[in-house]
This record gives sequence, C-alpha cells and structure tokens, in this order.
Amino acid sequence: DAKSGQFAPFLGGVSAEFPAFSKDGQWVAYVSFPEATLWLSKADGSERLQLTYPPSQALLPRWSPDGTKIVFYETFPDKPARIFEVSREGGSPRQLMPDNPDPQVDPHWSPDGNRIVFGGNPGDPASSIRIFDLGTHQITMLPGSKGLFSPSWSPDGRYIPALSSDMKRLLLFDFQT
Repeated sequence: DAKSGQFAPFLGGVSAEFPAFSKDGQWVAYVSFPEATLWLSKADGSERLQLTYPPSQALLPRWSPDGTKIVFYETFPDKPARIFEVSREGGSPRQLMPDNPDPQVDPHWSPDGNRIVFGGNPGDPASSIRIFDLGTHQITMLPGSKGLFSPSWSPDGRYIPALSSDMKRLLLFDFQT
C-alpha cells in the first residue's frame, strides 16, 4: 500500500501469482494458485472473470498496449509450452503459433502492439529470442540470441533485454546497432 508504506492483502486474499496491471492500473490479470488458471478483475478484486480453464496451466500474462488483449503461455505435460492470446472480454484463448514446434515462453508485446517477443525454456542453451509479427505471422530470431531467454521490450521499442541460460548475465539487443 503506497499510502501506508506497508504490505497489505491484495485481491481480497485470493491466492494468485504473476499479476499484470492494465496501463491505467484499474484492472489486473493474474494466475490463480495452485490451479494455474488465468483471471481478470478490477484492481480491488471485484468484477472477476475467469479466462482459462483446466487442464490449461497459464503463466505470465501480459496486457496489450491498447488494453484489449492479454498474451500468456501455457505448459502441458510432455509438450512444449505455447503462447495464447485472449480478449479482456473473455472467450476462447487463441494459440498464436500452432505450427511452430519450438517452446514458446514468456511473451511480451512490442510497444506498438504489432509484435510479440518470446524465448524458449529457462536454462536451455538451445533457447533463442524470437519475434512473432501479428500481421504477417512470421517468426524471426534475433541475431546472436542463442542461449538466451526471458526477453522483454523497452518502452521505446529500441531494446530487448534477455537473460543468459545460466542466469548470470543480462544482455541487451539494440535494434539500431
């Protein structure tokens, strides 16, 4: 609580992880624990809406820049992780790259909302940072990103930081250089 400077219960005591706030701070997407289902609610915990259902196990939701969609990834027993998109209004989540056989982990929107950057499994030296273009449905790999995971995007869109597979280095990709 910013006013009191103290930790306070959040979402009415709901057991949740991976909270992601909308740009205006009014809404929060989160994953219930231990069920691993994706939910949306007002920041005060009201107006709850369940977005995924078992056996789905959602992780790391992220709001689109325009606040209309949420991307996240799902894990499956004996299958690679997959990235999905769902409307903030609910409905069936849509798999973004169903034909790509590689693990799809930790998605982040580009600042313009036209692309998704993502990586492979944490700690996997074969992982790389890839970008999915939502308009063309093309996937490109960032040069020199082999062995990296957990990418994000700088607010100005110029940089993508990512972690090394041993989690000892943070590297920065600069689109201008």
